[in-house]
Amino acid sequence: MEHHIAKERAAWEDRFKKLEEKVVRKEVDNDSLKTLTPLNDIGSGQGSCSRQNDKGMKLGQTELARNVKKKLILNNAAQVDVEEETAMPFLDSKLSSKFASVIEDDVGIVGRPLMKTKFWEELPKSQVMTNTVKLESKLAINSLDNVVALGTIVEVDIEATKQTIHGVPMGEENVRVSVTKAIVEDALLPFPIKDEIVKIRDAIGTCVAWPKNLIIPPTVEQKEGVKRKIVKKRNRDIYDDDDHDDLQNLPAKLPLPLKMLCQWANTFLKDGFTIHTTLGEDLFGHPKKVAIFRRDVYAMTNMKEISNGSLVMYMSYLYQVLKKTKMLEMIAFIDPDHTGALACGNPTERARSLAVRYGNGKPGQVFLVPYNSGCHWMLTVVNPGEEVVHFMDPLKRRLITGEWKTIVDDSIRIYNAQKNRKGRKIVQWKNCAGIPEQLGDKTCGLWIMHYMKDIAEDKNQHWSAKWERKANHFYTQKDIDQVRAEWAKYVSQFQQS
Repeated sequence: MEHHIAKERAAWEDRFKKLEEKVVRKEVDNDSLKTLTPLNDIGSGQGSCSRQNDKGMKLGQTELARNVKKKLILNNAAQVDVEEETAMPFLDSKLSSKFASVIEDDVGIVGRPLMKTKFWEELPKSQVMTNTVKLESKLAINSLDNVVALGTIVEVDIEATKQTIHGVPMGEENVRVSVTKAIVEDALLPFPIKDEIVKIRDAIGTCVAWPKNLIIPPTVEQKEGVKRKIVKKRNRDIYDDDDHDDLQNLPAKLPLPLKMLCQWANTFLKDGFTIHTTLGEDLFGHPKKVAIFRRDVYAMTNMKEISNGSLVMYMSYLYQVLKKTKMLEMIAFIDPDHTGALACGNPTERARSLAVRYGNGKPGQVFLVPYNSGCHWMLTVVNPGEEVVHFMDPLKRRLITGEWKTIVDDSIRIYNAQKNRKGRKIVQWKNCAGIPEQLGDKTCGLWIMHYMKDIAEDKNQHWSAKWERKANHFYTQKDIDQVRAEWAKYVSQFQQS
């Protein structure tokens, strides 16, 4: 039996010598992710930018030697377990962590550290191989309205209470997500990893913990996208189709200006052609290029989701109304491309942009600020001089919280600092609970267009007193048709045949 053990030991000694020679030739990058290296905490979701290996490199020589020892399991006839005290007595204490990495890369054992003499144990394949990844979800911070990133939920066959991410317990109320795309790059993570993975941009390509209640799962349309493609066209909502631009079959009782625009657009707005213009800097404080696509005309015709371009065109129309009634000293507009939750810059940039617009305005002016949370239009009316904000949600929900409120508050503080004003400690927000509530699930854009129309046409500016309290105000179809007709008539001025 001793002869057998000596033979096995000699074989291992020869193997380690070959591996040591391999270390000399091979440069191992200690900063990269080594899932099979004993210096890493396997299953922790360790990111490539982590410095956990630095800690492992500081282990004493005795600890390094122990990291590369293995339990030799002999054949059944021998029935001898080599104990830690006698395992690999020939191992050179100068072996570095690089050597340990090469050993594991070469041997190829998927394992985890064990206590005492058993250093490695093979993991069940079911635990390692059955991880599943869900469809892309929206990741929010503070509230569901504040979406800062896109990512996928990674499910692991381990109880949540036993999972760790970057060496920290994940928590029962959280899930493991892989961040795939940053929407607000400078937004702070809900659970930063020391000083290395702090913001959204730092987390791209790695896994982090995220609260379950701040994850917006994929919509039913996304999950069934493949199935929807094989359904006959007549059974689908045409607006959800890639060709949602049918201007031939028009709804009944369409306002005449809009009907005429549809007939013109059906002929000329094809193959990417648009109605486009550059609006002067009087509207937003800077020149504004705007384009109306065929699908924008379709959306207005069928009362679907309104784009930024369509909204900007109507704001330009209302600017002309204010100019005629000599009310430009009272009301001003802010570009919706500088305020929205998606592709409009980080919160700090948006707050500064608002403050600059306030500074370029007239004393006592109120600013009409459309805000899109990602899939829903709301209107914010800001009076920076009095530090009062009126909030209007066509769904008549409670006062908004989260990112947008913070952005508006910060914009007023920046404005006060620019004016060397002390200002209030807290900005006063008022929820307009008496506004007319939207009808339909995609008409929020049309409703805030009408809110702005009512404000612009109110010479005495009594709209706040009318809407601050709950009431049964509502818009009829005739009211909405008037807005659509005004939009179509104004857009038609820029036709290019």
